[in-house]
Amino acid sequence: MTCEQIEELLSPYIEDELTAEDRKAVDSHLRICTDCASLLSLLQETTTSLSEFPELKVSDDLMGKLYAIPQTKRKFRLSIDLLLKPSLQPILAAATVLMTLISFYTFHPDKVAIDKSINRQFHQGYRTIGSLYAKAESFAVSLGQHKDTILDSLKSNKLFGRGEE
Repeated sequence: MTCEQIEELLSPYIEDELTAEDRKAVDSHLRICTDCASLLSLLQETTTSLSEFPELKVSDDLMGKLYAIPQTKRKFRLSIDLLLKPSLQPILAAATVLMTLISFYTFHPDKVAIDKSINRQFHQGYRTIGSLYAKAESFAVSLGQHKDTILDSLKSNKLFGRGEE
């Protein structure tokens, strides 16, 4: 048996609730494993210490109140308390900022000018990317037949992280 299996059986072992076969298996493991044997001694000391505590008598009135608590689960209800939880406050703050920005954009008197500015910036970025791509393509074409040789030498020098094996 493994130590994990023995650890699960130690409490029933102390309380003498094991079958004879399981008790023999635990005994044989405890002779071999010092860790499980020390755990058993700690459990026995704990049991002895706990047995010295006086047992408290629970009043019948308290027991009646405890048994009167309904066993049904509470249904989820959306309430204002849910919105006031600290974990939701950053999300609500971000949503408020987003809604404010959207409302400024939507109801701004120069909305057409804002749309034109956004469109111009978008197309300028798109043109820049196209220009860079064209320059890279023309550079690759200018290398011509030397392109494959350069790539092979870079690969063999492990500049790309993969060399010849």
